[in-house]
Amino acid sequence: MFKIMIIEDDEKIRKIVAYTLTKWKYEVVEVMEFDHILDEFEKSQPDLVLLDINLPTFDVFL
Repeated sequence: MFKIMIIEDDEKIRKIVAYTLTKWKYEVVEVMEFDHILDEFEKSQPDLVLLDINLPTFDVFL
């Protein structure tokens, strides 16, 4: 089973995407604390990351 990490600050969007992916039998990791994104990534080792590039506390263009 593939593991997909969702990094999205809009809860409604995150929940819809997570629900849909779960329905299609993907394992989903939702990140809700944006101060520890890299730690969460290393811990969960996802196969794919869906990343919102406009996060409140994390600059994704590093």
